[in-house]
Amino acid sequence: NDVLDLSKIEAGQLVLRLEDYALADVVQTVVASTESLAAEKKLALKCEVQKGIPMGRGDERRIAQVLLNLVGNAIKFTDAGEVRVSARAKKAKYVIEVADTGPGIPAAERERIFEEFHQVDSSNTKKKGGTGLGLAIARRIVEMHGGRLSVQSEVGRGSTFRVDLPIKVEKQRIA
Repeated sequence: NDVLDLSKIEAGQLVLRLEDYALADVVQTVVASTESLAAEKKLALKCEVQKGIPMGRGDERRIAQVLLNLVGNAIKFTDAGEVRVSARAKKAKYVIEVADTGPGIPAAERERIFEEFHQVDSSNTKKKGGTGLGLAIARRIVEMHGGRLSVQSEVGRGSTFRVDLPIKVEKQRIA
């Protein structure tokens, strides 16, 4: 599916379905669908959504896909501690963060992890598996909404992936 999504994006054929959605519901659904993965690894999965967060307009399914990728990765690469998901509204955008207590990402890799087929080159990454496409697709989907996906990380202290997303998307941007 990742290869198919990437092909559609590259060909300019991935079309966002812009509809009203409740970000709080999207976040809760993603957390509920990843709880068992966190529980298997004995990780705390915490969720904090700002009370009264406004309704959004965008492609709910694609936003859920982005969050599932970020939360799934956080759980996959974290062996102890917790994964925290937070969402709040700030001015005309949502700020969504997925933070973990995993191994962290070396500075030289922080931008490269968003490239297609790229993974941090370590025995840990090779053990965990994956295609190296999820973050590339997630970034493109966020950009198609007019938003930004970034990461802050410190080796040995975990990572925080941040999605800045317009609350009301009126038209799709070219990624």
